[in-house]
Amino acid sequence: MKQLIIYADMEGASGIFDEQRSWLFNGTDDWRKFGRDCITSDVLAVCNAAVDFGIDEILLYDGHFAGNCEFNVMLEKLPPIVKVFDVKDRCFDWRRIRGQAKQRPFGIITVGQHARNGEENAYFPHTIQSPPIKNMYINGLHVAEIGQAVLSFCNTPYLANIGCAASMKEALELSSKIVTVTVKDKATGYEPSKEEAYPLIYQGTIKALEQAEQAEIVKIKPPYLFSMELCVGYEFDQTQEISWRGTVNTTKAEWTAPNIEIGLEIFNYVRGLLRKI
Repeated sequence: MKQLIIYADMEGASGIFDEQRSWLFNGTDDWRKFGRDCITSDVLAVCNAAVDFGIDEILLYDGHFAGNCEFNVMLEKLPPIVKVFDVKDRCFDWRRIRGQAKQRPFGIITVGQHARNGEENAYFPHTIQSPPIKNMYINGLHVAEIGQAVLSFCNTPYLANIGCAASMKEALELSSKIVTVTVKDKATGYEPSKEEAYPLIYQGTIKALEQAEQAEIVKIKPPYLFSMELCVGYEFDQTQEISWRGTVNTTKAEWTAPNIEIGLEIFNYVRGLLRKI
């Protein structure tokens, strides 16, 4: 059985530009009227291409505004082979997410992706939550949401990244062999509608699936070393004792973990130590 993993975010969706920022806020009227249509169109293009290619099952993780139970993607518009990961309120529970997929999925595709905090010419760049998070590294790899998803599916071929042009930098650092589909580019002023982006995403997905045997299997080896730095104006509360292997100073935390998923669980504990100065 060919199982495809899709990780979807929303800041990098087609049709959503700086002036449409309000479309991104999960639960608002603009999100319901406009934003959901954009990310649903992009995900649907990937899913329809996967169906036409012969993928048997798609597992979708809708990660935008994780922690809110309401989905951004309109699931009723997707093909019947699409299933969603069972996680409470769509939270970043990567160990639970990875455990629900096959040991060796056909591949992973990231959709609606944005760039990391600090990247130039980017739409809505941030590193998981910026501010307060300035950057995050796993074994020296500079990661944000794309890296979290792809590294959680280590030993799975990374097939394609679809989103803002600036997001391609992180994706290509994880694998130089992915298919990239740019649906908006602030540097050049390229801003197609979701209708114009749909065939580009469909064709790019078909290409990525056809080239799956040549795709790079993203690997990362132990020990798993994590680090996180904070933006100006934020600090870690150092009065609390930590029960995990690591160190915390005013603006930087470092920790080790036996695998990626547990390391990302510790990340959530670390994030709980944040406070505004």
